[in-house]
Amino acid sequence: MARLLAFFFALTCWLYPAGNPKDLYITQVVPYGKSNIKITFNKKITLADIKQKTFSPTKEVLDIQAILSTKRRTYHFPDKSKAQIAQYKPKITRIVLTSPKKLSYGVRIVEKNLYIEIDPKDKEEGDKILKDLPLSKKSPSKAPQTPSSKKRIVIDAGHGGKDCGAIGVVKVCEKVITLDVAKLLENELKKRGYIVYMTRSKDTYLGLRERTQYANAKNADLFISIHANSVPKRSSKNANGIETYFLSTARSERAKNVAEKENKDDIDAMNYFSKLSYLNSMNTHRLIASNKLAIDIQSGILRELKAKYPNLIDGGVREGPFWVLAGALMPSVLIEIGYISHPTEGRRINHRDYQITLAKGIADGIEGYFAKNP
Repeated sequence: MARLLAFFFALTCWLYPAGNPKDLYITQVVPYGKSNIKITFNKKITLADIKQKTFSPTKEVLDIQAILSTKRRTYHFPDKSKAQIAQYKPKITRIVLTSPKKLSYGVRIVEKNLYIEIDPKDKEEGDKILKDLPLSKKSPSKAPQTPSSKKRIVIDAGHGGKDCGAIGVVKVCEKVITLDVAKLLENELKKRGYIVYMTRSKDTYLGLRERTQYANAKNADLFISIHANSVPKRSSKNANGIETYFLSTARSERAKNVAEKENKDDIDAMNYFSKLSYLNSMNTHRLIASNKLAIDIQSGILRELKAKYPNLIDGGVREGPFWVLAGALMPSVLIEIGYISHPTEGRRINHRDYQITLAKGIADGIEGYFAKNP
């Protein structure tokens, strides 16, 4: 009896090393298909447990807030890509993906399982192989698709062409920064399996209504408009922070001021009362969905950026009568990625490292929204 108890104690220690019972553990790692791996955890995981980092076009790193219960492994695949998994820090497991050519991979989460597909085209064959793997009694015959499957996102880079937008402290037009961020977000979402369209991919001018008309024509699931905030020269230069807006009648002076700045392109299209009447008649369900989307995106941005920029200011989720959102037939938000007029923040939002992290945060927020609202 004593030997049996000792055996079970040793087995428990091997499967679940000493630590908080609430900790996330990796219990199994299995390669499948031509170049994919499946990682099984002791409980459900979410995208919030995973941080994805791009080191180069041929190298990606995923840091998972989990304890690796198995040995460190290295998997070599026929296409010469490679996946290495090891304990990086006490409660962080690091997965390093490398390839001799430009790396393309997808991530799928299904309950307690994380699927990393280095070659997403190999998904169908990999799913067939998964049928025969003795991974779990509840192992599905075909792994469900992620929220990104077939979802269409339209990204709108604010301003453009003759419309410079605000001019920042480094004398760069807002239209340049918003396009840079939009392109990074486009790449990040495509990497995660979304279908992505851009209202503009170069320095061209579009009217506010043309932008949402384009999104409607593409039958988009979401419309994301990217802008950078500013304050007049006569006002305080200390205004800073990231804000995410959804369409509604403005409830604060701050929201009204921001909306007027972004609306000036079509400011004469309607008088104030007709605008107010239009907003009051809008679909309530769509406004609620936009509110939820704004909350998830704001949370995703803050989670990513605060790890590198702890002094980042949370401007919050706000309502405003933004005309670039008014014609959208799908949930839509406008993101003010920072104050271009702020002496520190205005320089920061022009840096590529900041923009890459920002794009990942927005993408995380979109994934979080679809996970809760498939």
